[in-house]
Amino acid sequence: MKSDGSKKTIQREKLVQYVNEYLKVDEIKDHGPQGLQVEGREEVGRIVTGVSASLQLFEEAVNLGADLVMVHHGIFWDRDSRVVKGTLKKRLKTLLSNEITLCAYHLPLDKHPELGNNALAAKGLKFEHVQELGDVAIQGTISPLAFAELLNKVQEFFQFDPLVFPFGPERIQRVGYCSGGAEKDILLAIDAGLDAYITGEASEATMHLAKEGNIHFFAAGHYATERLGIQALGEHIVKKFSIEVHFLDIPNPV
Repeated sequence: MKSDGSKKTIQREKLVQYVNEYLKVDEIKDHGPQGLQVEGREEVGRIVTGVSASLQLFEEAVNLGADLVMVHHGIFWDRDSRVVKGTLKKRLKTLLSNEITLCAYHLPLDKHPELGNNALAAKGLKFEHVQELGDVAIQGTISPLAFAELLNKVQEFFQFDPLVFPFGPERIQRVGYCSGGAEKDILLAIDAGLDAYITGEASEATMHLAKEGNIHFFAAGHYATERLGIQALGEHIVKKFSIEVHFLDIPNPV
């Protein structure tokens, strides 16, 4: 998406402060720094958004003349080494040598009630009576569907052919959901007595948990389930500040 009219700019710090406050970054504990991760030029007139920080995304941002890259998955995580080498060195070199700012919003973008990955999926899948399921996941009700009907709905909405374990009831009405790699939350869904649970990925243990818990499981793609929030955030920024924003879709089969 692009802004209308002549190109406008905004101070980097003003933009970052606004997004941090809008997504309530300070209220959500995460697995790495949220918001600003790499400082670039002070004025922002063109933004590139994408799901995950990668060298390919950064190089395409350079080609587009971006001042700032905004992603869901950043380049710094608490579990990672602090040594700057290999892929991290290449990514940082590309950003720093081109004075491009990097901002990342992980759990704040999953959980946001309007632009969050989970909220947007709930809306797209027509959840009603939405409630929390654990710290990040959600649950809700849908009009009763057969397994094949829900599978078709998931395929169409995420544009992804999910991995499925069909071990739940014949009619599905109570469904849990969490974007990304939240396969372990199937245990929360089982404890809550849900008919189905949808997330991005599966692990080796998931099939047996689904079978023993009498629940349908859908792995609709980590990448596919997390395109929603970052795209919506970019659209929000366009409306708020009339800044030029480009979403770069770099598909990932996981």
